Amino acid sequence: MRAMPQLRRQVALALAGMMFVLTGPLDAAHAALVTTGQAIEAGEAQGERDRVAGFLAREDVRAQMVALGVDPVEAIDRVAGLSDAEVRQIAGHLDRLPAGQSAVGAVIGAALFIFLVLLITDLLGLTNVFPFVRR
Repeated sequence: MRAMPQLRRQVALALAGMMFVLTGPLDAAHAALVTTGQAIEAGEAQGERDRVAGFLAREDVRAQMVALGVDPVEAIDRVAGLSDAEVRQIAGHLDRLPAGQSAVGAVIGAALFIFLVLLITDLLGLTNVFPFVRR
């Protein structure tokens, strides 16, 4: 019977010591007001960070990075370490990149489309633009 109170005391001392060790190095919490603008900017910054990381995760971008001697995993890790302003700047550059074709390709495509439309209308007899089309 006498061993039970001594066991309780040892367990209580061990628990108190663990609580002291676990809560000792914690700093005090600091509270501050967060404006709506700050909350929106934080959400936008995370979205832009995800967009840049998604761009770097594309297969064609990864292949180009490897060709240039850049480790794709290291590039994604560096994006994670950028400040919000830097990520916003990079995302702004992504918005200004061409969407897959140059101006020359667009002009050639438009000229080809116009040629085909005029050729079809000539074949149907609606216009007489090309002398090599026989009706």
